[in-house]
Amino acid sequence: MQSAKILNKLLKEAPKNTKGSKEIAELQNLIVEVMKPRLDKLEEILSFRIVPAIRDDFQDEEEDWWPDYELYSDSHAITDMNGLLVCIQVALKGMPDDLKAIGEKFDFAYLAAKPTTIQNKTKKYLLVDELIEDMEDFVTHFSRLCTKILDDRRNLHDLASITMDTGDRIKLKIFDEQTFVQLQSRIASLENYIRDFCALFEAHVECKEEDRAGTLSKFAKPQGPLSAGAVKEART
Repeated sequence: MQSAKILNKLLKEAPKNTKGSKEIAELQNLIVEVMKPRLDKLEEILSFRIVPAIRDDFQDEEEDWWPDYELYSDSHAITDMNGLLVCIQVALKGMPDDLKAIGEKFDFAYLAAKPTTIQNKTKKYLLVDELIEDMEDFVTHFSRLCTKILDDRRNLHDLASITMDTGDRIKLKIFDEQTFVQLQSRIASLENYIRDFCALFEAHVECKEEDRAGTLSKFAKPQGPLSAGAVKEART
């Protein structure tokens, strides 16, 4: 997806009562209205970490203790990958429709603000229009990916639950770790694209950045990587 950073600002904030000023202000307000809540949700998702699960003090030492890892975030009670995937789907839900609405409002504002001497839509306009379509496609495919991952994970989890085999459990753990990295990378990319997109229209959506590195409590230490032996065992 093309970054909005390569584009100059197409519609700058216009003084009141000038040509297109009302339409530009409405476009900016719409962008802030629909994008700021989504950015807040993406920030929350990026705060998740994989951490070792904490054994209950009253739990029998010989009792089967699995999984030995979980998700942690100060802002959510979600502790497993399924919950994170559903949380992402909720954050993405309706976003393609929001982008379509922004595209329509952008078209209206552009026509209202452009000089009468310009007859055809400019190259910059076409680039922004393409950017909106690219963002729609990105979000749609991302949501479908989450659905596929949920299905794949359900199969792995069910198998590991039935067999209680160490190898099957390690396969699920590897799947979760790889999935987590993939999801966080896509969420970070989407967040950056949204911020760049909003900056393109001078729509101010900045919120107070939280120190993601400081969101973990003293009990939430990052999960260490799997040993080479464990990976080998899972693949055999």
